[in-house]
Amino acid sequence: MWAIIIWSLYLASYVTFALTAVAAVIIAYIKRSDLSGTPFESHATSAIRTFWISLIGGLIGLLTSFVGIGIVILIVLAIWNLFRVIRGLVRALDGKPIDDPTGWL
Repeated sequence: MWAIIIWSLYLASYVTFALTAVAAVIIAYIKRSDLSGTPFESHATSAIRTFWISLIGGLIGLLTSFVGIGIVILIVLAIWNLFRVIRGLVRALDGKPIDDPTGWL
């Protein structure tokens, strides 16, 4: 159930300007040990990784947006993030782990 909540909060972050993503990553850190040994352990790892890569990529995109490349970075980052969130939510609803939680896709 926690994996579904985490991914749902990430999905909600698209309309809450990332506020619920912060809640999601906090829950993922707290619940990671409880999920250890279950198919949902990989969801916590993937959610945490998604948050940090999105944060760093977003900062790079914002800092370089004045030259134009930052806009491209932010668009690609949003698509990548949405893909990971939807994939994570679908796999959590199916009760399946994330195949490669430390991978890029």
